[in-house]
Amino acid sequence: MHPNLHRAVAEAIDVVNAHSGQTTVHLRFADDPAELDFVANAAALRDGSFEFHAGFETYSGSLEELSDIRTEVIGH
Repeated sequence: MHPNLHRAVAEAIDVVNAHSGQTTVHLRFADDPAELDFVANAAALRDGSFEFHAGFETYSGSLEELSDIRTEVIGH
């Protein structure tokens, strides 16, 4: 996995946890051309795996599966 992607995931998790319920997350997995967009309430990074909680949904995976991640704080 590319070190910049690991850093981007860690930064996205920090943004989500600092702006709970006010952060849109855009995830793209390597094996899926479609992008997932959701508003996250909480996030975590453990042992090479990430988790984003959005209401009743949880989006998770390993860092190796991810090809791109972006975040936007809503209203900024």
